Amino acid sequence: MAALPGLADSLTPLEDTSDGPKSQEVVIPANHEWRVESPPDTKLVIKVKSGIAEIFGIELALEQNYTFQGMNFALFAVEMVELQYSCLDFPKTTISDDTNMKYIYNLHFSFEKMRISSFDGPKVLIVGDSCSGKTSLAKILCSYALKIKSYQPVLVNLNPQEGVYSAPGCISATPISDIIDVTTPTWGQSMTSGATKLHCKQPIVKSFGLENISDNKHLYKTLVQDLGQVLLERLQNDPVVRRSGFIIDTPPVSQLLDDLELFKLIVKTFKVNAIVVCATTDDLAIKIDEILKTQTITIVRLPQSSGVVAVDDVHKRFLQRNAIKEYFYGDHNVTLSPYVAGVDFDMVTVWQPPSILENHESDPTDLLPVEVNSSNLQHALIAITYAPRRASKDEVLHSPILGFGLIMEVNDVRKKLRILLPVPGNLPDKAMILTAYRYLE
Repeated sequence: MAALPGLADSLTPLEDTSDGPKSQEVVIPANHEWRVESPPDTKLVIKVKSGIAEIFGIELALEQNYTFQGMNFALFAVEMVELQYSCLDFPKTTISDDTNMKYIYNLHFSFEKMRISSFDGPKVLIVGDSCSGKTSLAKILCSYALKIKSYQPVLVNLNPQEGVYSAPGCISATPISDIIDVTTPTWGQSMTSGATKLHCKQPIVKSFGLENISDNKHLYKTLVQDLGQVLLERLQNDPVVRRSGFIIDTPPVSQLLDDLELFKLIVKTFKVNAIVVCATTDDLAIKIDEILKTQTITIVRLPQSSGVVAVDDVHKRFLQRNAIKEYFYGDHNVTLSPYVAGVDFDMVTVWQPPSILENHESDPTDLLPVEVNSSNLQHALIAITYAPRRASKDEVLHSPILGFGLIMEVNDVRKKLRILLPVPGNLPDKAMILTAYRYLE
């Protein structure tokens, strides 16, 4: 049987042209980190022989293989750990005692006291520069919350460049009710076709559609308000989620403090009661305190870990491409079978978020109609909304996202589209939003 298109990329196991991967063993002292930096095409398999080891707060099972591909991570040894790892091309590894885990422990226990003492859990906003450890901290805090009781902390992603249980170009809120898959560079498996080893996450997703917040800040603010309103309604109707609270992962702080109204809007919309600043000095925390001096919000600076790895634009593109690929085809652990549907031009309605760099005169919160042709839609990622196909643009704008499709082919002569969907069946009769992301197999 011929392989599905796209399965021959970096997510498939690499061919072994040597005698086989060589195994090495390493002993990690207690309260130390084993840090790994891997190129995108490097496949690494590790096995914990003894001791308690954590990745993003998730404890690894003994004598079980964990496969990582093209991923940078840090393994924390709660107690002395002996592990075995194998790789055809050994990545860069270091062991360091310069870790900020003791401060993260204190943060976790502080938030746990808030959950115990009140029906309203912590509403945490994490801020910091690019590559300051914000996302890793959010993963660890969510993981530790699950260890204590059957909490369901909500992870809110406000960075449209990252896909959290969705494709890139969106902001989302996801109740975390089960362990996080530590072997993927993203947050884990999204709700697509096929069975998953872990409990499926059900995010509320809003499609921003553009790559940078600066492309349309007015639209971004509108979507943040919509997402915050939906999340607060969920908290009121779900006592478990309400007590668990939520953790907000944000874009680089330069994009937020460039527009103080945006920063204040996020704090007000989500009713934030705690801000964690990931930084090496107190300057950023002091600046935020001056901005919010009239509000009673706890501001804490978390010392930045020395193990933070700077990510360049090439690696970010790699992660975005993999997020799109995993949505349709799965990862190296789970293979999915997407479905190609054929539709006529007149059976689709596509809208596009305006970019202020291209449309200076139009209302920044008004979606623009997209002409269906190959130049506009070829290889484009589209967000399928819950709004009916003939709904108004305002209804489409405020509608959450049902799923995503990938336009494989546009035939201008026959007026036909071939759209890749994650599940078999007809294309939903819903309005669609064109994103700025393209995926070519």
